[in-house]
Amino acid sequence: MYAQQSALVGKVVDKASGETLIGLSVGIEGSQKGAATDLNGSYVIANLTPGKYSVTFRYLGYQTLTVDDIVIKPGAPTNLNVSMEEAKQQALQEVVVKASFRSASVGALYAQQKNNISISSGIAADVIKQSPDKNTSEVMKRISGASVQDNKFIVVRGLSDRYNTAMLNNSVLPNTEVDRKAFSFDIIPSHLIDAITVNKTASADLPGDFSGGAVQVNTKDFPEAKMLNLSIGTSFNSQSTFKDFLGPMSVNKTLLGSYNSNRDLPANFPSKAAYLALPAQSNQRFAISKSLANNWGYQQRTAGLGPNFQANFGNSKIFENDHKLGTVLSLSYRYDERLKDVDQIAYAGQNVGDRFNDQIYSYNTNIGGLANFAYAFGNNKLSFKNIYNRVLESKFTNRNGIDESNEAFNRTADYLLQRTLVSTQIGGEHLIAERHKSTADWTLSYANSNRKEPGFKRMEYSQGVASVPSGSSDPRLAGNFSSALSENVYGAGTNLTFPTQFFGKSNKLKFGYLGQYKQRDFNARVIGFIRDQQFNNASALSLSQNLIFAPENIRPGGFVLDEITNGSDAYEANALSNAAYAMFDGFVAEKLRIGAGARVEHYQQRLTSADNAYAPIKVDTSYLNLLPSINAIYNLTDKSSLRASASRTLGRPEFREIAPFAFYDFNKNVSVQGNPKLQQSSTYNFDIGFANYPATGEVFAVSAFFKSFDSPIEQALQLGTSGRTLGYTNAKSATLFGIEAEVRKSLKFIDEKLSNFMFSANGSFIHSEVLVSKLVNKNGYRPLQGQSPYLINAGLQYLQSGKNGFGLSLLYNRIGKRIWAVGNVQDADIYEHPRNVLDLQLSKKIAKSKAELKINYSDILNNKGIFYQDANQNGRYDAKLDHINIAERYGSSVSISLSYSIR
Repeated sequence: MYAQQSALVGKVVDKASGETLIGLSVGIEGSQKGAATDLNGSYVIANLTPGKYSVTFRYLGYQTLTVDDIVIKPGAPTNLNVSMEEAKQQALQEVVVKASFRSASVGALYAQQKNNISISSGIAADVIKQSPDKNTSEVMKRISGASVQDNKFIVVRGLSDRYNTAMLNNSVLPNTEVDRKAFSFDIIPSHLIDAITVNKTASADLPGDFSGGAVQVNTKDFPEAKMLNLSIGTSFNSQSTFKDFLGPMSVNKTLLGSYNSNRDLPANFPSKAAYLALPAQSNQRFAISKSLANNWGYQQRTAGLGPNFQANFGNSKIFENDHKLGTVLSLSYRYDERLKDVDQIAYAGQNVGDRFNDQIYSYNTNIGGLANFAYAFGNNKLSFKNIYNRVLESKFTNRNGIDESNEAFNRTADYLLQRTLVSTQIGGEHLIAERHKSTADWTLSYANSNRKEPGFKRMEYSQGVASVPSGSSDPRLAGNFSSALSENVYGAGTNLTFPTQFFGKSNKLKFGYLGQYKQRDFNARVIGFIRDQQFNNASALSLSQNLIFAPENIRPGGFVLDEITNGSDAYEANALSNAAYAMFDGFVAEKLRIGAGARVEHYQQRLTSADNAYAPIKVDTSYLNLLPSINAIYNLTDKSSLRASASRTLGRPEFREIAPFAFYDFNKNVSVQGNPKLQQSSTYNFDIGFANYPATGEVFAVSAFFKSFDSPIEQALQLGTSGRTLGYTNAKSATLFGIEAEVRKSLKFIDEKLSNFMFSANGSFIHSEVLVSKLVNKNGYRPLQGQSPYLINAGLQYLQSGKNGFGLSLLYNRIGKRIWAVGNVQDADIYEHPRNVLDLQLSKKIAKSKAELKINYSDILNNKGIFYQDANQNGRYDAKLDHINIAERYGSSVSISLSYSIR
């Protein structure tokens, strides 16, 4: 019956270069059935009756390949990727190479792994399928030289996220974190990934704004077969779940990713100038003060389990004229409640300031959607790809401590952040010259990022009496902060590829353009309650938060609003970048492949704001950069190669880093302020490496690298400010060198019985130096801010073969100490102490492998997160002598999920 029929699908590549082959003929021996490869080198032969087949691959200038013993099973399609070898000479008689199903697939895997001209690490869809990972950030933990911070931000070669660039389907992604140069990779489900590549060296066809890694995530266009995958689960945290929790009265709203609108300022709330122009004790001021909702109260409740849900759908439809339509849809939902227990000491030089304990109660919702559509006809493919993500973070902090005068206090902070990201791309791929196989691709993209921080309220009580200021409001005392940000990003790009016969080989010339325009609007309001000039209501100061600012207490002799919004609390910014490149990629000798080219980038960044006295501040910078790069690959054998690379890359300031706006991070007890004088940094990169792929899914690789930074951008403690303030600055220069190694090996070399076990490990050891005054550091140098001296990932994976198999995955991660904030002559550098992170996953397939049950035990060791200053400057952490600024406890988590796949 037709329902029992299946399909043969796969991809065909050049054995030497790994390039996909377009228009190659694939035929079933003994029948008229066949197909031609598309622009991605992919083919589909549908409506095959289950059984055993031989398939022949033919392409002009290549040896014909016949693969025998291909077993087609009913239901799921059979995947056969192959690599083709160029004919040694023009022969009068066709040369046919025979291969088995397994050997053909292995050869294709080698070719794809070795294809990237840059020194890189990556992971393909076939390996992801065998892993327990549910989103992109979890997949990245398996990539050599990479680690994931906060379960979503990637760290490459120990360098912080600001040194990385993220790309989705060849378009530069916008920042999901508006206050940092970072993309939150946890929003992309692993089911939808075709491949992830972390480029550690530059090539002319990559954006030049990175020094750590350029992360390329490609999502699927055409699913191999119709697919519907549903997953539902929940999570438990040892420190949070079923424990007493504090939170705002409207916390249940966060379940849907929304918040109570009474946190917003009223629609008719006057401007600062209009409000302050009113007489100090006028009825209008008190009426406006009463228009704010009295939402200062908080409630106690019990934290529950965190639900999560994910649905993925995919389908490919082939029409009679060989046109093909692909659809990939995904919807995900995640909610959790977490308690973070934090001890802090606010050091100022050697002096001890406030000492306190924070109980930070977090309510987090993440809603994401993905919709990809692709249509292929003839030698053309069009795609329409979309991502939507909404995150709501509600945090209530209860702080108890002692101030510099040994006075006890209680402080609370009610903070809420809602951010949304919409990204859409339209693109095309075309074969523009049938004879020469010249290709063109293009992309138009748009992204919008919105961020709201409504009604951030802070309150302090000392000996049971509320600290409400007189004369002028203070955001720390009965303050109410609100901000809104909107950013639009428009992009366009195109690439042209022309095969060439330089050096007697089938090589290629590439030319391309990438343009991007970003526009951001930001504004904040800083208001708060103060005592009226004729204050006579002292008893109200002893009321609880939900009563103190009740309407009856907002009156002459009671409380009234004041506003201290400054000129720096709003800014407008835009940036325009235009880049063009040209490069050669091909074999200049039988075993030597060269990728050489240059990229020209013009970047203009503008920002308009004001200082605290409303004097205008304008930033208008323009850079024109030539970014040359060269990559070389020497193939020692079919399975091993030597690599070398040299390039120049950039590090550009983000809008937030140059904006004079200052924001107080209550939980870190520090203000963060931009620097309008911040300049672009430049990096010279040099790499050399060796890689060997001994068998399917196995690798041994080692590489050494050196980087020289000019004006690197760092986050540093500011000298001479009231309270602790972090700002951004350019160091004069820095150098970095290191070595990294990766091994992924099946344990069957020990015993065939261990063939289902896979061991993987990778490590990076890095040394960096920034020259500083010996008044700041006795050595006269320190590491780069955010750079770890070492990074270790290790894992053991077991996957039982056959239906209803059992799986086990044990992963370990550790990152060496890194500078969280650069110090000065008064305050020493603040380091983040290493944590040992151990994760375990158990999985069991059921219902003939259509369903899978997974149990995850995350952060088993539950090490503290410690931020400290090296008080005696001996280079080692000493819990008794060093100044521990922050000590955080997160708790271990256990999650369980059940997924079901329908094909």
